[in-house]
Amino acid sequence: MAFETALAKPSMNRTERRNQEKQYNKRSYNQLVQAYPAIDFKTYFSEIKLSKFDSLIVSQPAFFEALNQLLTTQSLESIKAYLNWNVMNTSAGYLNSALEKQNFYFYSTVLTGTTEQKPLWKRGIAAANSIVGELLGQLFVEKTFTPESKKRVNAMVDDIVAAFKVRINGLTWMSNETKEKALIKLASFNRKFGYPDKWKDYSKLEIKDDSYLANQYRASEFGFQDMINNLGKPIDRGRWGMLPQTVNAYYSPTLNEIVFPAAIMQPPFFDADADDAVNYGSIGAVIGHELTHGFDDQGAKYGADGNLKSWWTEEDKKLFEGKTKVLVNQFNNYYVSDSLHINGELTLGENIADLGGLTIAFEAYQMRLKKNPGEVINGFTPEQRFFIGFAQIWKNNVRPEALRQLILTDPHSPGEFRVLGTLSNMPQFYQAFGIKEGDKMYRKTEDRANIW
Repeated sequence: MAFETALAKPSMNRTERRNQEKQYNKRSYNQLVQAYPAIDFKTYFSEIKLSKFDSLIVSQPAFFEALNQLLTTQSLESIKAYLNWNVMNTSAGYLNSALEKQNFYFYSTVLTGTTEQKPLWKRGIAAANSIVGELLGQLFVEKTFTPESKKRVNAMVDDIVAAFKVRINGLTWMSNETKEKALIKLASFNRKFGYPDKWKDYSKLEIKDDSYLANQYRASEFGFQDMINNLGKPIDRGRWGMLPQTVNAYYSPTLNEIVFPAAIMQPPFFDADADDAVNYGSIGAVIGHELTHGFDDQGAKYGADGNLKSWWTEEDKKLFEGKTKVLVNQFNNYYVSDSLHINGELTLGENIADLGGLTIAFEAYQMRLKKNPGEVINGFTPEQRFFIGFAQIWKNNVRPEALRQLILTDPHSPGEFRVLGTLSNMPQFYQAFGIKEGDKMYRKTEDRANIW
């Protein structure tokens, strides 16, 4: 515990780790060895069979400085104990039932408040997912993903990109010089839907009936070797960083791409039987969210080619940071208990993406309404159903223990505040529901964030 604490203290916290510039510390092999002589990098790289590279990135120099010092001050027995503990701890969930339950008790019950393990069949699927996920993905997309859904969502992306272009051109705080580069980046986004064009080859992965733990080790070695094999080769832009059966989406700043697995193109995020208002407010907001990540406080540091470089004028950058500070202050004042509040800095990127994404999706929906006029359904106008669709996707249940952990570690705000925080900044929401001063979600005009 003391050894791990000594490593943790100098490490960057969650908020600091959001800053990619701080983590981009390029070093040659000789510089690495000279900086941290107590760490036997030669043996380490030899053991993992990594010999040919011209440079590497030391993402957290302070961590390596601490490790270098600990290796010279701690006893060999302490170091062995720490390494043994890590082997046992990472293996506990794959051993006998008693150890598995004890592992669950600490990491789930103590830390997140979960009182019961999932049934064995669900744990079995999760285990297979972690080892041969793309094999399960092939079965999943056969049953759930239709070409019609892909076509419809792709059309929504076209609308939202067009709307984003309109929003950028209409910005009064951004100079024409920066606008031009922002539009170049927007036009260069790659998009992936559903599943990879080429599935992962698992033929070299051995799965035997000798030991569950041994299979886990072999799977880890297979995954590690798959990663190492890509070193020095051209970037494979067809690879996915998420499984098709995962209900999520992501933006990759280094590849400048947005990715939407098949599983998120299901209700409540996308409903083929729902009208445009609901779908633009739900999956449309998610599409806009991922696009906006390319222009959030960190994504905006990457150019259209995926390289970490500034494309802003200094004045525009300062104006942008001033606008994002409004969001930081707003979310810092959301309390989930008397003593626990949201970290506005940690959640800034996601809050920017939520607000920008929904704003752009609303603009896209207004453009769609000109082609396909909406109607009142169940007493709600198209605009009202748009915002209701957004609120529906963030419904969730969370235990107090899990909520505390999320607040301390997750760059996303809790679902409730993703809705309240985003909508209370949007004049379109005020107009749709007649929100006025004195209502709980009302914010003064000067207190509302308005970025994209």
